[in-house]
Amino acid sequence: MKSQPAATSVLRPVATREQARPSAPKSIDFPIDNFPAELIHMICAYLKPTELANLRLVSRLVAPISLQYMIPEVHLILAKDSFEQLTALAEHPLASKYVTSFFFEADKLGMFPRTTWERLVASPQYLAQGEELRIRDHPCNHPTERSLRTFLREVNKFHASPRHQYTEELMDHAYGKYNDLTHFQHDLQEAAVQEKKVGEAMKKFPLLKELTLSTRCCTRSRTSGLRKEFEPAFCTYYEFDYPLNTKLEPLGLQQMRSLLLGAYHAGLKVEVLHCGAVSWRILLQDTETLARMRNSVSNVKDLRLEFATSLMDDDESVEACYSYLKGGRLKDFITAAPNLEHLDIGFHIYSRPTWPTHLKHIVGSHHWPTLKTVKFKSIGTSEDDLVSFCSLHASTLKCLHLTSIGLVEGNWFSAFTRMRKILTLDAMVLWGRLGSLDEGLDLEMDTEEVCPGLKKRIEAYFLGPCASDELSLDEFLERMS
Repeated sequence: MKSQPAATSVLRPVATREQARPSAPKSIDFPIDNFPAELIHMICAYLKPTELANLRLVSRLVAPISLQYMIPEVHLILAKDSFEQLTALAEHPLASKYVTSFFFEADKLGMFPRTTWERLVASPQYLAQGEELRIRDHPCNHPTERSLRTFLREVNKFHASPRHQYTEELMDHAYGKYNDLTHFQHDLQEAAVQEKKVGEAMKKFPLLKELTLSTRCCTRSRTSGLRKEFEPAFCTYYEFDYPLNTKLEPLGLQQMRSLLLGAYHAGLKVEVLHCGAVSWRILLQDTETLARMRNSVSNVKDLRLEFATSLMDDDESVEACYSYLKGGRLKDFITAAPNLEHLDIGFHIYSRPTWPTHLKHIVGSHHWPTLKTVKFKSIGTSEDDLVSFCSLHASTLKCLHLTSIGLVEGNWFSAFTRMRKILTLDAMVLWGRLGSLDEGLDLEMDTEEVCPGLKKRIEAYFLGPCASDELSLDEFLERMS
């Protein structure tokens, strides 16, 4: 048997396929790039700042639009960190160009020695419990003896409980923070320092149109940002305007002055100005400064000013306010805005025989051709002056608010009847005590004991077209009843 030859391995060539080189990725347009700009604006309006920050990274088209909605408002507090943030934002080459609103929350902490500060310190839980009891005031409208005893026990227990349980170390640290805040705020009382910081920043905000100053929760409630800034100091007591203490700066004066002069030097065309509560002494400026302040409001369409006389509303302060404003300084300031559409002027004061000013010292015989909404609070007027103001603006005025107004001459029923014959209003709001030489009208909800529903009936009297049937307010109320 013949042996088989050994098998030889034959290597066959294997066809190899050369690996293709990766081709350049095709450019794919992100769908939002094809959206019209108006639609992107609508999307941005519904997003939170954190979401807008992410959206800015999507495309070059979206980035500048979303930026407009991220920081539309500057929020300034009387704290060092807040002023540093203001400077940083002003120096940002893009974000600064989209700021449209400046909110100055000007509440200041009161300056107390250590012993007084320690007596005022209270934990958030203690303050919350006290606020709950204050809101309740009493168990119900008609409490039983048992429910009243229960409520009084809760009150006594609350007052006997410790205000806080902070350690000595925490108290020392908090008092250090308190000192830092109050000393910084004290240094800012130097007008030139504050005006320089605010003015330099406002020059970098070319689109700024709205200025808001708030103290005592007037134009806005105290924000979480303010509370967060002051919380480490363990103090919730704020400094108020009290002229009997010459060491205290008049409430909001330097802050409002900084805003107005900053707008003037920046050449801004401010359209909205809301300030309150601010001391009436803001108008005690030299001629040049007042002229600049008047210039800064020349384009304002929406003006709201709430003035404070003093913390105690003593007769001396009110009379001083009246005597000065009688010279026309407030009228000169307000009439510097010829295109007003909304005017809101008020004073923080209780009803008294001496009013801080009269209507004629606020508006005189000036006519605003586009005035739509008017709100007056805690001022005096005569029947003729009030009717004359309404007559001047009858063609445009649509909304009128009167709160705690003192009629120094005339009668309210006669005034309302005359006003009704010349006005066509969409809204009429009355509130507080409308004082007069006779009995006057008390229109607060809780004091309508003589004639329940009188407030709503008088307001209804003004709604609709001008009366052509010569129906007086007395006749209208009789018909309604």
